[in-house]
Amino acid sequence: MQKKVLVVDSDYFFVEFLSELLTKRGYKVLKAYNGKEGIAKLEDDMVDLLFADLVLPKVDGRQFFKFIRNKYNGNQIPMVALSGTMIEQIGSLNEIGADFYIAKGPIDQLTIKLNEFMAEIETRPFSPPADKKVLATGNVFPRRDAMELLNSLQFHQAVIECAAAGIIIVDDDTRIINANRVALEIIGRRSEEAINYPVADLFANGERAELVQGLKLVRRQSDIKQYSFYANFNSQVIGTVVSPIELNKDFVGWVVVLQPALHKK
Repeated sequence: MQKKVLVVDSDYFFVEFLSELLTKRGYKVLKAYNGKEGIAKLEDDMVDLLFADLVLPKVDGRQFFKFIRNKYNGNQIPMVALSGTMIEQIGSLNEIGADFYIAKGPIDQLTIKLNEFMAEIETRPFSPPADKKVLATGNVFPRRDAMELLNSLQFHQAVIECAAAGIIIVDDDTRIINANRVALEIIGRRSEEAINYPVADLFANGERAELVQGLKLVRRQSDIKQYSFYANFNSQVIGTVVSPIELNKDFVGWVVVLQPALHKK
């Protein structure tokens, strides 16, 4: 039976390069261009191997690998982090959660390195290596601009995690792409159960209709920046606020804030 591999990268041309290399080795390639799309692909079709970049839109690489590890028993699926920011994250490989780490480099050299890597994992039973190390195409060094980008992304994620209220980030298709610790506690779900889950399905029937009304209202009427109502989760009254997310004046999703209410008005 033909083996399947999932490739997740926001760079279309790199996805095509890697897909061609893997197709020549006899694999059927599934393609995704952001982390949420990669998760959706796995809900439809399991794979024998996956590659993912670490800097991804919507659901980033770290979230993606954590999701796979927790939901699909990632120890049985070789997971390869293949990224242009790998060297900048060499000190935190254990936190990323992949099995193998490959730094992007010049395509000709990377082609040789990837074929060597594939030949190795194809000829021996899969077992996650005990020591985490980065396979590189040559002498590569951390770049200041990449470090600044990663620090910025990690800072913003830390802010969301440290918030006293529950924060749920919802994509423009109404599916969840991020939820902080407080939100997960309120809705009674683990992260791998929440990511890519329809946000409306978290709410009971009457409250679901109000949520949907709020989602529509703040999206369609630019003068309305938030919509508030109360919802019940696990016998708790939760103040719920829906706001639109805009990027360069374009609507890209919603943020749903959950706050336990002391008194329902």
